[in-house]
Amino acid sequence: MHYFFLALILAAALVIGAAGLRGRVFKSTPVEVFADMDRQAKVGPQAAAAFFADGNGARPQVVGTLPMGFDVPAEPVADGAAMPDGFSLPDSYFNSGLFGEFYGDGLPEEITVDASLLARGKDRFGIYCAICHGESGDGNGVVAQFGTMRPVANLHEARFADASNPEFRPNGELFEIITKGRGRMSGYGSVLPASDRWAIIAHLRALQAAQAAGSAAPTEAVEPGAPPSEPQ
Repeated sequence: MHYFFLALILAAALVIGAAGLRGRVFKSTPVEVFADMDRQAKVGPQAAAAFFADGNGARPQVVGTLPMGFDVPAEPVADGAAMPDGFSLPDSYFNSGLFGEFYGDGLPEEITVDASLLARGKDRFGIYCAICHGESGDGNGVVAQFGTMRPVANLHEARFADASNPEFRPNGELFEIITKGRGRMSGYGSVLPASDRWAIIAHLRALQAAQAAGSAAPTEAVEPGAPPSEPQ
């Protein structure tokens, strides 16, 4: 029995030695079993860096390069107009999903609903959405299999698919959610052009219509949304 108590005392000593006493002030760095990437070789914002000849950690953009997926328009773009590449500017339904302070429904007039749009939406949905929401949008994606991530929204629930439901999310609100994120979902406005966000919404509406019709997958004949309308 004394071996048990000896082992217990040793275990307690190890725990206290590794973790330290609560509230104790250390003059040196405490012992770390798992650093958890608390310290990394990196240059902080606006920090100096002796590695570079000019001593500045913040590096200027390489001459002649542009961010991936972004093109500077040849002519100035009017306020509220859609950028040629589809990245958002304020003050239009296409760029915000809003009519004033209200979410709109349907798709913007800049969006043409055709097979190409649905194919683009399916492709982007598969890259950015399916990992959580599943290929069919049922909330059973790969990430949803991990306990800490449950529950993931099932996009076929009435609040997403039934316009008569009091909690229904119209297209404009879905656009905002994709853009800014909500809850544990991060926003994709910085990586997805506005046109791609609308393509994802069109694909989602097609998925919902296909499930409601008892089909396994959306087809070109599925109409994902009416023209945009301002809420009354």
